[in-house]
Amino acid sequence: MKVEYITDDKYIIYVNKQYYNFDKNDIKTFIMNILKIIKKKHNIDIYSLFKINCYKYDLYGIIFVINRKNDTFYKYAKKTDVDIKIIDDIFLFEIDDYFLNNKVDGKLYIYNNKYYIELNAYDLNIVEHINKIIFGDEVIRIKSM
Repeated sequence: MKVEYITDDKYIIYVNKQYYNFDKNDIKTFIMNILKIIKKKHNIDIYSLFKINCYKYDLYGIIFVINRKNDTFYKYAKKTDVDIKIIDDIFLFEIDDYFLNNKVDGKLYIYNNKYYIELNAYDLNIVEHINKIIFGDEVIRIKSM
């Protein structure tokens, strides 16, 4: 699991498929635990509404994009609420090595002079070659070029 701090109001959490088996209730519990950790580490107030997009890709895992919506009601009521949206998605992996495509089962895309690979099967060996994991609308943009 990797937690990427963007701002006090936005976090991205990457969870490999080997470490999750979530249904919607499990996701809520998982997120509440993560928010407690974020509160301790970054000293932020978790009494807010959190909009969470869960990008789920069966070959890799799940990526949580957490956006905090500040509202004084939640702060004074000492209430934390989460709005979870689960999105079945495909992840692309940004790589530097064009020839990595010959070593893994996947399809290569070239976009803005960068290489992206879409895996057809789970391959843990690719992890050390990944620069960035692409998901959501950016995948659609890359695949349409």
